[in-house]
Amino acid sequence: MNKSSDTFFYKHAQTRRPNAFTLVELLVVIGVIAMLVGLLIVGINAAQKRAQKMNTQFLLSSISQALSRFKSDHGYYPPVLGDPTELTASQLGWPATASATPKTQIGFARDLLASPINPTAGASSTTKVSQWTTNEATALQNWYSVTSLAEYLIGAGDRSADGYGICGELPDLVPTDPLAGQRELPRAGIRSPGMDGVWGAALQPIMSTDVAATSGAAANYTGATLGSTTRKGLFFTRNLALPSRVLISSTTVSGAGNNTSACILRSRPNLEGKIFGPYLELKDPSVIGGYRGKIADPRDPTGVGRIQSIVRVTDGDPDFDKYPKVILDYWGQPIRYYRRGYVNLTPNTPDQATDGTKFDLGDFFALRPTQGIESEFVPAAQAATDVLADLNGDRSSTPRLRSAEFALLSSGPDKKLERQRRIGIDITASPKFDYQNPNNDVDVNADNIVETGP
Repeated sequence: MNKSSDTFFYKHAQTRRPNAFTLVELLVVIGVIAMLVGLLIVGINAAQKRAQKMNTQFLLSSISQALSRFKSDHGYYPPVLGDPTELTASQLGWPATASATPKTQIGFARDLLASPINPTAGASSTTKVSQWTTNEATALQNWYSVTSLAEYLIGAGDRSADGYGICGELPDLVPTDPLAGQRELPRAGIRSPGMDGVWGAALQPIMSTDVAATSGAAANYTGATLGSTTRKGLFFTRNLALPSRVLISSTTVSGAGNNTSACILRSRPNLEGKIFGPYLELKDPSVIGGYRGKIADPRDPTGVGRIQSIVRVTDGDPDFDKYPKVILDYWGQPIRYYRRGYVNLTPNTPDQATDGTKFDLGDFFALRPTQGIESEFVPAAQAATDVLADLNGDRSSTPRLRSAEFALLSSGPDKKLERQRRIGIDITASPKFDYQNPNNDVDVNADNIVETGP
């Protein structure tokens, strides 16, 4: 081959050698990178969900231990606090028009929800199922609290709430010449809640006549919801210090509640003596929320569904300190507290009928597991007489729930639960899925996290 031929083939080879990525190669590389990033994101999300679940389970376990310490000190588990207007009217001993602290007042959602009384108890039959109607079983599902845990285990309120702390707005500076109550910082902790668990609000509530007979008290209670003959256990009927304010929107802070001598006479013993707790130490501020009641569910196009409105300290709400406090799971939802019933407004007297007619924690449908092997559930023959049916006619409960003294519930990653059914779907609805209920999903309770004790 001559020189000219060599030169031709050399130049031809040069022109065919690629100098950069082709478009196809570039797209392949981008696709591989996108796939790897996608896998990484999926892995991070999965790890985050596992961490949220583990942290919530650990939190529920810590609360369970705190409840045991509370009982060791006081002889009972905390009462159930909430909004009495959410109870089903005229069911289980609850009055048709229950008095309640409105949303605009300090103490909203911290009234006592009295232990249910079965109206048909005492009938000739001695089985629970025969004595409880469907309406009564449905009404029972409303007896739980999202505010009791923070109220009793942390004690975030001031002297007018739990007998301990300054009556005022944080941050409070200790005066140069302090009264007895003004020496008490920080606010966390409580005085003994007494026999009724609500500082006398159930057994000896403060009435208008008590306020009128105490010099200077009337101005502090103006506009507050006081005691009535149809309802006991309201927030402002606790035998504690004068409230520093009544309305949440109020900016006026009174120092009268810090002066023990200015309080109603029978309140003074509840403002002295041993300080209990806090029983639960929460180092993560994200698990404390302020409860503002229920609002329309944006997931429900009909506007029928209601969800809990929660604000956190990091949200910058100026009224955060005035809202009732709740303990949140790691998905930002309030942890629910259930307990066994009791009698005579004294929570240290369990309502445990020997004939099996009284309710137990196995009768709260949202607590029941949605899956499990047959041996884990109450035998069908026993359930037919001893376990209340949900709206699907389901009596699947467990011996563990039936014997528990209290239970804690997180709604899990989906942030939803169905209170009226163990399996969320409404089998009586037409069409099968009732879209008026945003929680109407067959798996809505499957991710619930439940802790029972003791």
